[in-house]
Amino acid sequence: MKMYRILLTFLAIILACSVSEAFLDRKTQQKVNGICKQTPDTRFCSSVFAKSMIPSSPSNKDLMNMTVRQAERFSANTNFFISTLLRNAGDEKPDLQMCAEAYTIVDMAFTNAVSYFDQGLYNNILKLQKKVSRGVSICKTDFIVPGYKINPLIEKNRDAMVFMAMEKIVSRMVAS
Repeated sequence: MKMYRILLTFLAIILACSVSEAFLDRKTQQKVNGICKQTPDTRFCSSVFAKSMIPSSPSNKDLMNMTVRQAERFSANTNFFISTLLRNAGDEKPDLQMCAEAYTIVDMAFTNAVSYFDQGLYNNILKLQKKVSRGVSICKTDFIVPGYKINPLIEKNRDAMVFMAMEKIVSRMVAS
């Protein structure tokens, strides 16, 4: 049953990306493709833009605004997800606690990115990459999470790094 849900979710994401990309104008799609090809996961990056993008040609600041806010939402959701896992944790509790502490660092970095964006301090966003990388490296994923065949934090760590890459790329575009 769980595999069925995963498959449905995956198919829904692919469908949403395909439909959303059809509504982006050509110039916007080219810009998104250029950004996403520089990240560790082009498909995930494209889906973030496709789900969040307004179809009219957004400026680089619009792209940056969407990126920092989606990254902040992601890290807050990940913190909540980990806290939910901790409620039912057994032997894996110390590992999950370590990840909770790690994502506090990641969440603070992404929250600071929003603040820096709002203040127009785009170059400061680039300095947050080390904090995100450090947070992700603290969250080890070599343990079993009950109810999951594959540790879901592996994907969360990967997504955090994709968001940071997106922020880095778009903040350079805005700052130049």
